[in-house]
Amino acid sequence: MSDSAQPASPTVPLATDGTASWVAEVTGVAVARSTPLIGGMSSDVVRHELADGRIVVSRHITNTEWLGREPHLIEIEAAALRLLVDSTVQAPELIATGPGRLLMSFTPGEMVVASSALVDRAPRLAAAAREVHRVELPGGHGLPPWRSWASPQLVRPDWGDHGLWSEAIEMFRSSQMPTTEQPVLLHRDLHPLNILWEGNNATIVDWVNACVGHPHAELGHCRWNLSVLAGSSCAEAFLSAYLDGTDHGEYDRYWDLAPAMSFLPGPLGGDGWRAVGRNDLTPSIVIERTEAFVRQTLR
Repeated sequence: MSDSAQPASPTVPLATDGTASWVAEVTGVAVARSTPLIGGMSSDVVRHELADGRIVVSRHITNTEWLGREPHLIEIEAAALRLLVDSTVQAPELIATGPGRLLMSFTPGEMVVASSALVDRAPRLAAAAREVHRVELPGGHGLPPWRSWASPQLVRPDWGDHGLWSEAIEMFRSSQMPTTEQPVLLHRDLHPLNILWEGNNATIVDWVNACVGHPHAELGHCRWNLSVLAGSSCAEAFLSAYLDGTDHGEYDRYWDLAPAMSFLPGPLGGDGWRAVGRNDLTPSIVIERTEAFVRQTLR
């Protein structure tokens, strides 16, 4: 889901996992106070107030299983943040990296997760995606190619519409992943919990999954999130706004099937959304809206 910056609990004097000491070491300034931030499902993301008044944010990868499969997560996020320095993309600035840790600048803003607000922001979110895809990719950029998160052995879930999932799995297996001669930078996990808003300005955070590939690979993942959070009309508005400003060819339904397949065999929960206030997104609602998204894709 996300490692976005929203306060999780009252401030505590210091982080207890050694991160505060590391922050002090790399900045040369003592940490006065640390505040855990909510949104992170695989990382501890903490806001640190330094003794000289500066504010910085650390990420500490805590999901050892994920880190075992993807040992270069910190290096990937660092490489992405370096690429963004001279771009128009609003993102945190890299300060330092360490074993399993990354330090970056604090970026103000708030998450927007209310349905009506997301509908209004769909065009701006599409514009932010286009900005990411226009970032220049130099040789030796250090980012991996995009790949599906779906299991090689797709299994129909025990829950939900069995016929729908069987049809979706069969279609995905028989589909060819669209290719492009001009791979672009991809955030890879672009969705509302990874966007911080100040008015109409969108700052994109959580670059730990950054990669390169077909620009439309970015869209399906975001469209699924928007469908669950704000309905299919919001997902369609986002896609239309993106395609109106680019010339990357026709959108292939493969990109909508890919995120749906990556959840199988589930279960689908929605804990990340409920953590930021969307208590209406119960597991049954998430399943219902996900299946509506898949059904529309198959149609």
